[in-house]
Amino acid sequence: MVAQHETNRYGMQEALEQPMEMAREYPVSSMLVVFGVGLGVGVLLSQVACSAMHHEPTFSERLSQQVYDAVNQVVPDSLRAQLNRVRG
Repeated sequence: MVAQHETNRYGMQEALEQPMEMAREYPVSSMLVVFGVGLGVGVLLSQVACSAMHHEPTFSERLSQQVYDAVNQVVPDSLRAQLNRVRG
């Protein structure tokens, strides 16, 4: 039981030292990878934060509204009432 515990601790120590060794051998590459990961996380977080504050209509939503408005201007009043009920 003790031998297995020692093996697990050694494996964990080796797993922690391996990335540090790689960073020492390739400092520029390591820095660029960390920078890229940080940049990606930052972009994702900013997208989530901005979308929670304000919803910009997508292209399909804007196009749908334009088509609805154009059709709504040329149809008779009775059909316009039906469209308004469907549109909500």
